Amino acid sequence: MNRQKSVGLYADKIVTLFNQSYQSYGTRRIRFDLQKENIWVSRRYIARVMKALLLVSKYTVKRYQSHTTEVNETATENHLQ
Repeated sequence: MNRQKSVGLYADKIVTLFNQSYQSYGTRRIRFDLQKENIWVSRRYIARVMKALLLVSKYTVKRYQSHTTEVNETATENHLQ
C-alpha cells in the first residue's frame, strides 16, 4: 500500500471532523470521534493526513497575564545591631 493511497483512505472523514470542530480538534479528539463511528486508526495516521492536507489545529491562548507590581527592594531597618 503506497503512501498516497493510505493518506486518502479516511482523509475526507478527518477533514469533515476537523471542520465541524471549527478547526480546533487535534489528533486525539479526531481519533476519539472516529472510534465512535467504528473507524479504528492510529494518531500517527491522523497526523500524517493532517500534515499532508496542511491542517493545523487551533490552540488555546494563555488568558492570564501577570501584572507588574512595585519592586520589593525597599530599605528595611536592621534590628539586630
